[in-house]
Amino acid sequence: MKRILKRFAVSTAAVGVLASGMVVAGTSEAMAAAPCGLSYTVGDVPGGPLKVVYYDIRNCHNKAVKRKLDIAGTTDGPCLTIPAGKTVSNERIIAGWAGVRGIKAC
Repeated sequence: MKRILKRFAVSTAAVGVLASGMVVAGTSEAMAAAPCGLSYTVGDVPGGPLKVVYYDIRNCHNKAVKRKLDIAGTTDGPCLTIPAGKTVSNERIIAGWAGVRGIKAC
């Protein structure tokens, strides 16, 4: 649900920018391919009260950044170094009652 709302907000912002006549286009096809920041899905782990989080962190900065998954209720994910303009994909097993808050610097 959070992912859908994020995409809706981005789409709404894009319509507002296009309607006002101000268009800022990225020069890279990769920049338009996926949203910057965190994209994730959560699935159940069979036979237990655990969940698996499959996530992508896209770096749209022009330098490498270090980010980790911010998880409420348990330890955060590992620190990942993401090169400029690249996407890192990973997965993490979390407790069934824990939740993803977002990403944070590490």
